[in-house]
Amino acid sequence: MTLSSLGIAHLYRYSVGKAAIHMDGTFNQSAATSLIVVISVAAFFLTAVSGYAVRSLLVGRRHDEKLQRLGGTMLLGAWFMEAVYWAIRAPGKLFARLGVKPDTLTIISLLLTLAAAPIAAVGHFSTAGLLFLVGSAFDALDGMVARETGAVKKSGAMLDSVFDRYSDAAPMIGLAIFYRFSVWQMLLPLVALMGSQLVSYVRAKAEAMDLSLPSTLMRRHERVAYISGALILAPLLSPVLGNPWGAVHPATLTIILIVALVSNLVAVQLLIAARKLLDAKERG
Repeated sequence: MTLSSLGIAHLYRYSVGKAAIHMDGTFNQSAATSLIVVISVAAFFLTAVSGYAVRSLLVGRRHDEKLQRLGGTMLLGAWFMEAVYWAIRAPGKLFARLGVKPDTLTIISLLLTLAAAPIAAVGHFSTAGLLFLVGSAFDALDGMVARETGAVKKSGAMLDSVFDRYSDAAPMIGLAIFYRFSVWQMLLPLVALMGSQLVSYVRAKAEAMDLSLPSTLMRRHERVAYISGALILAPLLSPVLGNPWGAVHPATLTIILIVALVSNLVAVQLLIAARKLLDAKERG
């Protein structure tokens, strides 16, 4: 073995060792924070589900035009989505009364989700997950405020769509930077990012061609739920799961792997469906 290769090998072992020490230190610092985040998020969803269940029993379910268009999925049901949208409707109405513009909420959403990237990159997964979740909630609020105030515009929808792509990328880039010490662990968020972007792109391209594609897994609201959960729960589950095959935060990697596989499969499925619809149109 040459001197240069020995130096590279030594540098690699040193880098991995430093990364492991850093990750252990990060976990010790963030375990309590993660527990607070988990309890807060769980309390919100429990309150939303309980409140909406009572509302549904007393006056029936609240039907939202956007949710009816999106539809539920096998893993994230329509009723649960209705409950979450119902829970954040109050702040949406408050923002509308205060005169907050939808574009302002869109920008706030972008800033919050972008902040998840550097925070995830340094190992504070639970905080990054909370930022991504709250930022995504603001992404829903901008549409609510636009409909509430009659300010629905195509220019706003365009801004929202473009910013969504940046928001989708933020936690995945942060994770890729965090896992830079391991090629296979770093590749998982990058493949998930690629699949997520492709699902959104194929759908947007199909809509531009007046094609109606079926509701599938891994639409944006569903990805937000999985990625946020993967980040928020990781520090609490890691001591239990250990480090199988050298995986750091294996719960996070498992969920990201599912997002990566399913989103890419769905993108191919949507592409095939869109091509069939286009061929059918051309045949008349």
